[in-house]
Amino acid sequence: MRHFVAALMALALLGTSCADGGEGDRSANPATPAGSATATPGLQPSPSVTPSPSPQPTVIGEEVGFDGAESGVLRIGPAGAVLTDGPGMEPVGRLRAGVLVAFEQVDGEWARVTTPCALTRWVQLSEAVRLAPAQVVLDPGHGGDETGAVGPGGLLEKDVNLLVASRAAELLNLQGAPTVLTREQDYRAALSFRAGMAEVADPDIFVSVHHNADPDGPMDRPGTETYYQYRSSDSKRLAGLVYEETIGLLDGLSAEWVGDTDAGAKWRLNSRGTDYYGLLRLTAEAGVPSVLAELSFISNASEEELLRRQDVIDLEAQAVANGILRYL
Repeated sequence: MRHFVAALMALALLGTSCADGGEGDRSANPATPAGSATATPGLQPSPSVTPSPSPQPTVIGEEVGFDGAESGVLRIGPAGAVLTDGPGMEPVGRLRAGVLVAFEQVDGEWARVTTPCALTRWVQLSEAVRLAPAQVVLDPGHGGDETGAVGPGGLLEKDVNLLVASRAAELLNLQGAPTVLTREQDYRAALSFRAGMAEVADPDIFVSVHHNADPDGPMDRPGTETYYQYRSSDSKRLAGLVYEETIGLLDGLSAEWVGDTDAGAKWRLNSRGTDYYGLLRLTAEAGVPSVLAELSFISNASEEELLRRQDVIDLEAQAVANGILRYL
């Protein structure tokens, strides 16, 4: 984190970089191959390059009073918030409105928070609101200058992830499953911050929403992949349900599908014999069953065009919500 102390004043700007890096190189060769619970057996150029839609900030979760709470999730208020190194100390930075942070200590009118760049600072309670405890945490993967995969027509994974996760959170809240996001806007968030959000929110489950790249080749159905925590039967069950719902809803669409030969609900290990994806490791350490869902292949021009459609965004969100509700 020390590399970013000098960048504190820009922390709340779009495109903030964090030392923790990304969710893991999707193309890296793990020391141990993936295992699949439900396995299933060329990209075409885009005629024109068009930018991603700009997701509007989404407000998810009920705002409640502090009522003596010592930990949880805060949303920075409409005027932003000053960051300090301790209660009442001189400002060292500022967060803009709407940024979500985890808090783990309250001292009078101040809360100790972890920022999206995984820095520990203090904010005044009057400059933020507390979100109600959540049963589900949804994590829109990537953000800011970490775009994730980019479609051949220019669609950015980070934007599609946010659209799908936000809609899924709305559906879950409507169904009585209180849900919060790890980010509601476009900024980079460290892996340790995302996992920390899960820890302080104390949910039943955590699902990270992604869109894939680098498939093995054509398939006769969607190449959806859901990664689960290798040692967690709860995570495995959740991954199977999200996979089943996603395949069931996307399979009715017309597309030139692509995927990996072992597509399905599966695990992937690193050279140490633990979960390859850092987010799955960190949430496991926090005691939260979690899944990393690669819903479809944004790198495939045919699927990218689908992901530009609101009805397809809604369909993916419904699939995620359905899988979670079946699990709960």
